[in-house]
Amino acid sequence: MKKYVILHPTGQISRLVIKQLLTDPKFADVQLTLLTQRPELLPDLPADRAELVTGPATDLEKILEVTKDADLVFLGKVDDKKFTVISRNLVKAARENGFDRVIELSLAGLYYEIPGEFGTWVDEWVGSGRFLPAREAAHRLEEADLDYTLIRMPALTDWPDVKYALTGRYDEFVGTSVSRASVADLVLKIMAEPGRYSRASVGISQPETAGYDRPVY
Repeated sequence: MKKYVILHPTGQISRLVIKQLLTDPKFADVQLTLLTQRPELLPDLPADRAELVTGPATDLEKILEVTKDADLVFLGKVDDKKFTVISRNLVKAARENGFDRVIELSLAGLYYEIPGEFGTWVDEWVGSGRFLPAREAAHRLEEADLDYTLIRMPALTDWPDVKYALTGRYDEFVGTSVSRASVADLVLKIMAEPGRYSRASVGISQPETAGYDRPVY
């Protein structure tokens, strides 16, 4: 069995990922460990496939506990809080527990890669209070010699569509919005083939939203 750890499993993207991991036959060999402060939000998970551990991802001891023998760790939120404690804990745990495959959500605009009016709007809308720690979190992973994938997201929608395009670390970002279902699909593709987008930062967006100055909902 493979052990996949999900931090912040109660978020909407994480829930989509968990549902697919537990129902798709190609993930039948995956055992989940879910670290959350709100276990009551994840009822009726099969005990033989998913272990719930109560605690915050900012607690290093908890991270060390849940990532022991892990094959892959997914952080289902953007680490945009001061001091980037979660990403720092992940790097420490990876060194101590010997795992290195990490998937982490991040923000479009991380590298000032969004051109034009939408890029200006994003800088103002997100603000340095979130961008500065998100950039620090990304830098931690990039410099830690981990097999990481950062997924840079623009405005998120609840569209059911799974339709998206990806841009590379040094490409201009294209588009203004993407569905949570699309982000979950990309995460699952990496989980199915962990060699995908290895040591990469990828931007994700819905192609039809290219050319707009504001998010499309």
